Amino acid sequence: MAGLRMGEGILRRKPIERIDETEAGEGTRLERSLGLWQLTAIGVGGIIGAGIFTLAGTVANGTAGPAVLVSFLIAGVASAAAALSYAEFAGLIPKAGSAYTYGYAVLGELAGWFIGWDLLLEYTAIVAVVAIGISGYFSFLVGEMGADLPAWMLGAPGTGDGHRVDLFAALLCLLIAYLLTLGIRNAARFETVVVILKVLVVLLVIGVGMFHIDTANYDPFFPYGVGGAFTGAATVFFAVFGYDAMSTAAEESKDAQRHMPKAIIYSLVVSMVLYVAACLVLTGMQDYKDIDPESGFSTAFKAVGLSGLADVIAVGAIIGILTVMFTFMLGQSLAAR
Repeated sequence: MAGLRMGEGILRRKPIERIDETEAGEGTRLERSLGLWQLTAIGVGGIIGAGIFTLAGTVANGTAGPAVLVSFLIAGVASAAAALSYAEFAGLIPKAGSAYTYGYAVLGELAGWFIGWDLLLEYTAIVAVVAIGISGYFSFLVGEMGADLPAWMLGAPGTGDGHRVDLFAALLCLLIAYLLTLGIRNAARFETVVVILKVLVVLLVIGVGMFHIDTANYDPFFPYGVGGAFTGAATVFFAVFGYDAMSTAAEESKDAQRHMPKAIIYSLVVSMVLYVAACLVLTGMQDYKDIDPESGFSTAFKAVGLSGLADVIAVGAIIGILTVMFTFMLGQSLAAR
């Protein structure tokens, strides 16, 4: 009866109570070395990055205007529903694989196979897109130093005159891959330090920027209509969904059943508070039509005469996006395990 209940062949499901037994006999188990705050740092590292430093400006400029704030709130509410589901599954099945493992246990092997490949493709695409997103801030920094890089290394073919390869993005991917080969303990230490630096930069942006807000820039608040805010929410949704990659590290958590659900919720709450505050500052400092879609915060601070801070923000953006790449590349390696 148990065999019939669990299904056979491609529809078979792996009983939750047998996951520990099966994986114990399949090879070396992963080292449990991640605590609550390291897991939370990985989650925050995956959520905060492209959303604040690149997507906020892009969506504000051409999709939602000042209502980019509403876009992030809508995406945050939708993401919170998924976060609660992930938190429950992570506590019930504290194993590597994230949605792949959950799908295999609940929906069956065929569904798990499709979910697993979807995760691999999703994480690959996100790492690539986020790495490319760094190029705007990198070009801004190089321009501020008065140097010009050759066009061939600034983007993929079709993205600009003379572009052949986004060399900086490719080198960053190789750097993150190398850090992950050093082991999860060392990689997590690096991630925690970089996330702290990133959060400090975001707090600096909010703290200084709030003194340069012109409330006239909030009018009109919905220049593209309410539909623009919902379109913006669809655009930024992937930026508030980094905790799913973090949940792949459940098997390397010291106490996954207790820590993983808390880390998922903590990382989403911290990230949404920072997102909302940063969007208010960005659209308050500059008219939405003048916001640079590639390096919004840096150009906004430069526009109010704070060029020095603009350079700091550009460096912080590169660091911030680096942690997003780290989180999703980590998730990719564990989802493929």
